[in-house]
Amino acid sequence: MIVEKKNSRVSNTIYNFVSSMGGQFITILMQFIVRTVFIKTLGKSYLGINGLYSNILNMLSLTEFGFSNAILFKLYEPIAKNDYKRLAQLMELYKKIYRIIGAIIAGVGLCLIPFLPILISDYDKLEKLHINAVFIFILYLLKSVTSYLFFSYKSAIIRANQKEYLINIVSYVFTIVAGIAQIICLILFTDFVIYVVILVLQVILQNICCARMADKMYPYINEKCEEKVATKEIKGIFKDCSALFIYNVNSFVIKSTDNIIISAVMGISYVALYSNYYILYTTFYTLFSKIYDSLTHSLGNLHTEKDKAHEYQIFKSINLVTCIIGGTAFVGIACVADELITAWIGSSWVIKQPFAFLIGLELYTLAVCKQFNRFRNIMGLFQQAKYRPVAGCIINLGVSVALVHVCGIYGVLIGTIVADWLTFVWFDPMIIHKYGFENKFSLIQYYLRFAKQFLIVVMVGIVDYIICNNFLTGWGWLSVVVHSAICGISVPLVVFLIYRKTEEGKYLVGIAKRIINKFIHIKKNA
Repeated sequence: MIVEKKNSRVSNTIYNFVSSMGGQFITILMQFIVRTVFIKTLGKSYLGINGLYSNILNMLSLTEFGFSNAILFKLYEPIAKNDYKRLAQLMELYKKIYRIIGAIIAGVGLCLIPFLPILISDYDKLEKLHINAVFIFILYLLKSVTSYLFFSYKSAIIRANQKEYLINIVSYVFTIVAGIAQIICLILFTDFVIYVVILVLQVILQNICCARMADKMYPYINEKCEEKVATKEIKGIFKDCSALFIYNVNSFVIKSTDNIIISAVMGISYVALYSNYYILYTTFYTLFSKIYDSLTHSLGNLHTEKDKAHEYQIFKSINLVTCIIGGTAFVGIACVADELITAWIGSSWVIKQPFAFLIGLELYTLAVCKQFNRFRNIMGLFQQAKYRPVAGCIINLGVSVALVHVCGIYGVLIGTIVADWLTFVWFDPMIIHKYGFENKFSLIQYYLRFAKQFLIVVMVGIVDYIICNNFLTGWGWLSVVVHSAICGISVPLVVFLIYRKTEEGKYLVGIAKRIINKFIHIKKNA
């Protein structure tokens, strides 16, 4: 029974991973095509507004308080025990909370409208260009609110059952269809309003589709429960949410305040320049999220078995995965981003080094933080480090605001990186080792392992940077492809050669073989 459960967990992880990677590359291609058409048809001002409003709405989503993670943690155990009554109770609570959150976001968003001229330093310029910033903001607000009001909570039961790949497929289909519709409308009408309306419709229809899928797969979630979740337990959930809220604030400060600071201090045109690098950042960020999301719910299922030794083996293996994907992103962005921007939309959109290097370093840091975040959530460690993000936010905002006046746009990124390395990179592993693994494994050994992996990435990056700046330069897309291949191969290859005989290296090789076999099996049956 245990072997069967383990095989099912690994199979679900593989399905989740393959669906994440396969569909994500198609989505990335679609996003770049849409962004290219957007820039050619609408220009910098609309691009800057798009980036700024997206970040403001990310800020409003903080009212979610981390409730989704707290509920997911609660779902793992009743799913393992087939406790359908308990699951129905939790989903009913989830629905009520999400509708309240949607109403709060709508109210707070409307209250922000009078402050838009403060957030956009060149607001007068937009009015001269006849850009209705208020109406566009309301459309973005509608997009955010509908994500909470239209059944999005039901996707949680699919995720908790390790079926993330089903949601991925739905998401990719709607992203591609919406992207094609946006391209057609931008070319035919050059209308930003239609562009945003399509985004709103995408959110609504995608949520409805996922909700119907959840209803068919898990019909018990719609059963009326006479017994509600106990008041004491609800208080416990909200206590965990208060800690998760602080983490979410920190995550928002890391990902979403950059555009707001740049807009308020330097103007919307600088946001437009930054946003093209930011799309590279979000591309890798989404890849990281998909990879870790494909693991999260299987890890949650594993955690219920209380096998610390096996769980720590998986932890070390994920550390190595983080080194590979984070290192590849770091080196790739640092070495190729400027060439890519030049080949894509022209050298006038390039921000000089060390901007690309800083984006790459921030991505590596993000990958490291992501793995800790996932383990912390599946272990239910919501309270143990809740004040660490407060220090991170203070340092991040303080350093970013101070340095943006001294170093310009570079200072914003430096603030984020400094905050993460001072408060996150060293602290969260300590919490996980102490409370999650109960001090059964060496924290010092982890730090040494992390330092070694980071040093490997830096050394490979230096070599790749020298090669990319002296070999096949100035050849446009050919240079981008060749240099991307060099960076994309070098980090995984070097890490594999160094770690292939370690316990975690052998484990990952085994997983890679199973993924390949699954893919071959699916292809044969197609």
